[in-house]
Amino acid sequence: MVPRTQYRHLLRLAARHKTTSSVSFQGRLQAGVSRQLSTLPARRQAPKQDAAVPETSSSPPPPPPPPPPIVTLDPTAPTTTATSPVIPESSAPPPPPPPPPPPPPKPKNKFRLVPTFLFAASFAFVGLVAGTSLRLFISPPTPPTPGTDQDKYLISTLHDQAAQLPIVKQLSADPAWQSWDAYDSLSEAHKNQHIAAGALRGSRGVGGFQRIFHNKATGELVSVIFFGPATIGWPGVVHGGCLATILDESCGRAAFQQWGGLPGVTASLGITYKAPTLANGFYLVRCRPRAEEDLPATERGKRHYKVFVDATIEDPVSGKVHVAAEALFVGGSKNKKGGLLSKVGDVGGDAHARF
Repeated sequence: MVPRTQYRHLLRLAARHKTTSSVSFQGRLQAGVSRQLSTLPARRQAPKQDAAVPETSSSPPPPPPPPPPIVTLDPTAPTTTATSPVIPESSAPPPPPPPPPPPPPKPKNKFRLVPTFLFAASFAFVGLVAGTSLRLFISPPTPPTPGTDQDKYLISTLHDQAAQLPIVKQLSADPAWQSWDAYDSLSEAHKNQHIAAGALRGSRGVGGFQRIFHNKATGELVSVIFFGPATIGWPGVVHGGCLATILDESCGRAAFQQWGGLPGVTASLGITYKAPTLANGFYLVRCRPRAEEDLPATERGKRHYKVFVDATIEDPVSGKVHVAAEALFVGGSKNKKGGLLSKVGDVGGDAHARF
């Protein structure tokens, strides 16, 4: 039976030994244990060798094994495990910092509902205005019948609003411009048969306000007009045919003024629509007869019976052009080259000067 080595006793002693380096201590301990273990088989097998070797052998006996090293241990050293290195206290990780304190609760706002209420009220107001405007744009109210008290009141209101326009103030204060209301020279019987003075009369049409300004020196004619709801084609937009009618009449006024009030007829009228013309605002109709030097050589000298007119419908404030037109009128007085007065009726003087 193999004798047991006092390994447990060595471990107990090693646990009480305090060293600065655990690696060197373990090396010395393992070396001592190995040397002690290496002597045990030699001691056990020594008698067997003696028995096997005859006494007459001249071989010397084996030398005795060296004694085990004496290890001096400090009995006051703290008990520690040999396989676990001692970690200095200075290398231990610092403890985690304490968690930050929770933020203090926010004070309750007694008026937190005020912004929400204001936003809701503003949104409702915008929706109401937009909805009302859309409804009036798509389905406007029925205009008053011409000649009623309501119609007269609206006409009076339109005149007051037109008087505040800068262009009306400017032309009214300039003595170079003469002004009159449209269709002023037409008789009542003629007005009833007239498309603008009859069918579109009153505040519902072009009879709400249409003031004519004429510059005799330049021949330019400016009409300030309000298009009423009876002129609508598309919702809120003046019908193109109504715009053509107004342009035809305005260009005819400018041409008739060139002939001293004598009438004529429209030979050609070209119109270009550039922007929608709304039926709830004031507009300017400018008509400019072309000067003699602006005409082609083949058309010069014929102004007594042929007049070319350029016209526009503009915004009275911004000057934006909504409609542009050019027209040719023929008529005027008889002469040796031939005129068209006999074809439209022999009407002289100022009969058509202020229509």
